[in-house]
Amino acid sequence: MDGTLNIVDMIYFGLNGNADKQRMFTTSELRRYTNLENGLYLSILGQVFDVTKGDKHYGPGENYHAFTGRDASLAFITGEFEGEGLTDDISSLSARQVKALDDWLQFYNTNYIYKGKLYGRYYNRNGGPTAEFHKVQEKLLLAKKETSLEEKQKRMFPPCNVEWNPDSGTTFWCSKRSGGIDRDWVGVPRMLFENLDAQSTFRCACVKLDSKEYEENKAMLREYDGCAKDATKCIRKMTET
Repeated sequence: MDGTLNIVDMIYFGLNGNADKQRMFTTSELRRYTNLENGLYLSILGQVFDVTKGDKHYGPGENYHAFTGRDASLAFITGEFEGEGLTDDISSLSARQVKALDDWLQFYNTNYIYKGKLYGRYYNRNGGPTAEFHKVQEKLLLAKKETSLEEKQKRMFPPCNVEWNPDSGTTFWCSKRSGGIDRDWVGVPRMLFENLDAQSTFRCACVKLDSKEYEENKAMLREYDGCAKDATKCIRKMTET
């Protein structure tokens, strides 16, 4: 396929006239941009950027040179900069990981020069989105919903202040700003099991005992042993479980 595309590169993709924002790159063309003479280009999620000004990172022999001349989207998350790790196939990533990858895309949009799109997994030869592109968008939407739910729960049950001392143990306490969330109530420390299927995993949350939220979510909350029910501060010794 690359051999065929090499023949039509100059004809179909308009390398001698079209504006960069409309420019389509083939995989074979993108491979030319791995040196300072031609420039250093990389692709992430099918979008191509000129990173030549970052040659101390992307130039030959530098840590991130493997990213140039290709779309190695997966490696931005896995950190695998060799062999099969340098691929644009991110189907193995979770929604949160795809969101982290999209954050990298925004970084390049902000700090480097956008040059066009890569014909392949995410864009067709006309620059239109492919089915894989839409799958990425679905995961991004899911990540956004998950984040929104987490933020809602943090506002409902703000994280406790936590301090560890080798002599006294761990101190959990609540205030009107614990967890960085301003509110007009203090609350009391409770163990919050956000995933009821993983009873060993919890976080300390500040809970308003006379609230509707507390009544509706009692199954997710547990008191710390040895701490008064209405105490705003709780100290746990290292030997306690």
